[in-house]
Amino acid sequence: MREFIKLFVLITMLVLVSVFGPARLAAAELSSAAGAFKSGDYPRALALFQQMEQAGDQTARLKFNLGVTLYKLGRYAEASEYFWLLVPEPKWRDLAEYNLGLMASRQGDPALAARYFRRVSEHADSPKLQRLAALQLGASTERASAPRPWLAMASVNGGFDNNPYAVKTELLGEDAVGDDNFLELFAWGQYRLAGSDIDGWRLQGYGFTRRYSELDSLNLGSLSASLIRDSRWRGWQLETGGGGEQVSLGGEQVSRQLQLTARAARAFGAVRVQLSYIPAYYSGGERYGYLDGWRQRFSARARRNTLGADLGIYYLYDSNDREDLQQAAGDYYSYSPARHAFGSDVRWRFLSRWELRAGLEYRYSVYDGTNRVSDSSGELLEYERESDRVKSWVSTRYRLTPRLSLDGKLLRIDNRENREIYDYDKTELSLGVSYVF
Repeated sequence: MREFIKLFVLITMLVLVSVFGPARLAAAELSSAAGAFKSGDYPRALALFQQMEQAGDQTARLKFNLGVTLYKLGRYAEASEYFWLLVPEPKWRDLAEYNLGLMASRQGDPALAARYFRRVSEHADSPKLQRLAALQLGASTERASAPRPWLAMASVNGGFDNNPYAVKTELLGEDAVGDDNFLELFAWGQYRLAGSDIDGWRLQGYGFTRRYSELDSLNLGSLSASLIRDSRWRGWQLETGGGGEQVSLGGEQVSRQLQLTARAARAFGAVRVQLSYIPAYYSGGERYGYLDGWRQRFSARARRNTLGADLGIYYLYDSNDREDLQQAAGDYYSYSPARHAFGSDVRWRFLSRWELRAGLEYRYSVYDGTNRVSDSSGELLEYERESDRVKSWVSTRYRLTPRLSLDGKLLRIDNRENREIYDYDKTELSLGVSYVF
């Protein structure tokens, strides 16, 4: 009996040590790390916090402590990685995004910092944190706009297109080029004429070209410029203006357009909504007179941060009233489709530098009027053209610096129509770099 009692006491002591010993040790380490942090000994505090992490501590509080300590040491990119891990945590999200705004500001990206601070100032549960974010937002906006009134970006991408003509594979002759490599150049910029991004005027424009290795006739180019007025109205951020664009194909002008732009954006709780209406008039080139006419586009978009991702849904309506193509033989081809597109996309941020996007869109098109086509035997075929298109894509961006990024994209298009001659599949893969000036 006495031996049994000794054994029971020994087992009880072992259990108590195994249960409470690590807790006391963790508490002691936390106390030591916190003491080192408060005294300004950030290297020692970091070493102690990292020891706790290596020992298996995966709590949100430790991640936050590591992020703040790295911030104090000026290691902003590493600090951002820990704050990003806290964004999916509802109790820590606002504080994490506030600190991500601080990291972006310290890394010389005031535009990104402003986005974080605006989100926290509008949606944080803590009034104190809302006020702090609003103060930082004002300072960040001032830093972003006061030193220079302009912003620009440029990108270079190389890729592979397995169906540049976007036609049914069987329609290509034996000697035709069925796929080709391409090079894309894109540049965008804006100049603030007066005011701010909330209330002011700006000029903006872009240029784009895609050049194929062998298919010179498909080389595409476009230039655009517009004048935009930014304003506020009853909680909505408004964007109104007008501009023009010129498009060329194979070195020949395809169309010129004049368009008006009207957009309105607002946050409703955690959901951000944007509505837009863009009417435009097109004038085709010498060989493209059938494109002359009106085009009107309406879109409604909504985005929300959920489960650590930025999720968006949208609807697009595209209405066209063109001259259409009438040939001497009596053939008639409609170029006036009405299109409805429904889509969704999601963006994930991993750590502080890597972003992954994916999207899916379904588009239904019905063309105005009845097409008339003479077949090889001279018989007249009449039909109303309809099409279903499914587009999907996956893209990635890795930020080497706050301004320089590596980009990649995989695009897939599956087009099906009520006349099989227009069916086609298309896949594109591209890799490149982009830089924000």
